[in-house]
Amino acid sequence: MRSSWSLGVVFIALGGLSVSGIGGHRPIGVVPYVLAGLLVAAGAFLFTKLRASFYAAIAVGALTAVTGVLALVHHPELALPVPPALSIGVGLYLVFRTAIASPAFGGGASKKKGFLP
Repeated sequence: MRSSWSLGVVFIALGGLSVSGIGGHRPIGVVPYVLAGLLVAAGAFLFTKLRASFYAAIAVGALTAVTGVLALVHHPELALPVPPALSIGVGLYLVFRTAIASPAFGGGASKKKGFLP
């Protein structure tokens, strides 16, 4: 579950499925397509294993959760065309899954073995 490759596939799949009309929901306006495009772009960027892709994935996952909250407060045109609870759940899942996979990306502390230098 720490693979940046599988995480990228999840981002791309969720971005594509979200605008495909799951459960009869259709996109309202341009914003859902932009959000789905951001999910797909972040997923593709995750294949590079750069530290910047980690931050981009966290930001897009958080944005997905926030747009789910916006849909709950009666602005469905600003969210993905899925039920609001699903958008919030998917966004939080993406954030937590990305956080779990953070060691797979560059940067961070050096990995020393043992206590002694």
